[in-house]
Amino acid sequence: MGFYEPAEHVQRLEDAGRKIVRLNVGNTNLPPPARAIARAREIMGGSNPGYGPVKGLPRLRRRIAEREGCGIENVVVGPGSKLLLYGLLDVLCDRGETVATPSPYYPAYALAAGRLGLKFRPIPTRLENGWSVTLSDIPKVNLLILCNPLNPTGTVYDENVIRDVLELGLRSGFRVILDEAYKGLSFREIPRYESAIRLRSFSKEFGLESWRLGYAVTPKDVADKLGSFLQATITCVPSFIQEAGLACLENETEIRAANAAIWRSRSETARQALAAQGFRFVPPDSGMYFFVTRPDIRDADIFCRELLDRTGVAVAPGGSFGGFGRFVRICANQPEDILRNALALLKRGT
Repeated sequence: MGFYEPAEHVQRLEDAGRKIVRLNVGNTNLPPPARAIARAREIMGGSNPGYGPVKGLPRLRRRIAEREGCGIENVVVGPGSKLLLYGLLDVLCDRGETVATPSPYYPAYALAAGRLGLKFRPIPTRLENGWSVTLSDIPKVNLLILCNPLNPTGTVYDENVIRDVLELGLRSGFRVILDEAYKGLSFREIPRYESAIRLRSFSKEFGLESWRLGYAVTPKDVADKLGSFLQATITCVPSFIQEAGLACLENETEIRAANAAIWRSRSETARQALAAQGFRFVPPDSGMYFFVTRPDIRDADIFCRELLDRTGVAVAPGGSFGGFGRFVRICANQPEDILRNALALLKRGT
């Protein structure tokens, strides 16, 4: 069973009136920042700005460049980091070349590679070693994707691991994309890895999931190619959305400090509840996800389906994250009382 089909089934149940506690999809369930909403309304209420620059509004790109320690020519703004990743795979790889990523992994990686005719190579990792990857694990590839913090586990790679991988890429001639969509939810500082292509998203750290805004930091030649991809597909991100993103960055310290407290509290609530239910997992280094297993989970698809039918609690089966058929991914994305009550229903035999 894939990842998106069960999520759509849950949506149909909600549309039919069933009350569901959705711990299966990575919505933050946090309101967009008030300053972002106000800026967007201001732009929408003004004169029609027409089409914007394909790589993004210069004032937003300059702010991102300051944030990322690069030049504006290295920044490309797009409608979420997922499409930017797809565009990077399209412009950096030829059909038949190999893309790899540690497993478990975000299911969209395999889907994007498959649609582009690329060979997708999962790199096995284990709960017992903290879901980390070693250089000897990395096969011959054309491009490597590292998700940091990692979806679905919430773990953060050790800095030495990332730097060793980047050095190997330089020696061996493969590109490294760092998917940092969850960097703003990390409980510890993540360095700026300047030799990697980096993807960031406004969805998680600023609660702008449905607004669709992200950016890529790349060498200029790659930025130009990615711009051509966007020109052929979306033309540009709507100006009011980009201005909302700029408002987020202008008030980043305040917004992220408030959200960090929420994620720490939710994560601790989930950690205690899941440990009490006998689940095994690596305690996450960031907000949002837990990737868990328990001896009684023989088939995660059946476990998730029966849990949903019996209790109305939706979690995601681990098979679509790289074949982890006895694991489930749980999003700690609800207020603490709802989260605690929902996770209590994961008891054996209930």
